[in-house]
Amino acid sequence: MNKTYKLLIGTILSLGLGTVSLAQNANAANPFTQFYNNNCVPEAKKAGLTQSEAQQICNCTVESLRKKYSTQAFSNLYAQYRNGDNTARRTLTRYGQNCSQEVLDDILWE
Repeated sequence: MNKTYKLLIGTILSLGLGTVSLAQNANAANPFTQFYNNNCVPEAKKAGLTQSEAQQICNCTVESLRKKYSTQAFSNLYAQYRNGDNTARRTLTRYGQNCSQEVLDDILWE
């Protein structure tokens, strides 16, 4: 695993990126969309990823979360995350970590 890859993953995880949502034209009240736009993409970009990389990771994360959580259940999880709940942060981070590894592997080994 190269040094840049490790640094990016470490930075993303330390920021608590458990990222989320895909369709940018989706309802703004949708918690998946809110997390995607307000947390996931901005934090990924702050960690040094390009807009495209951030969107790929966040799209993957949202798809994974949508498979696991109903909108209401995710809304509760996201509210806990916004209120600083460490369990919610770890849950979202775990989803983001899996997608980060998958997307960055694809980018690094193309």
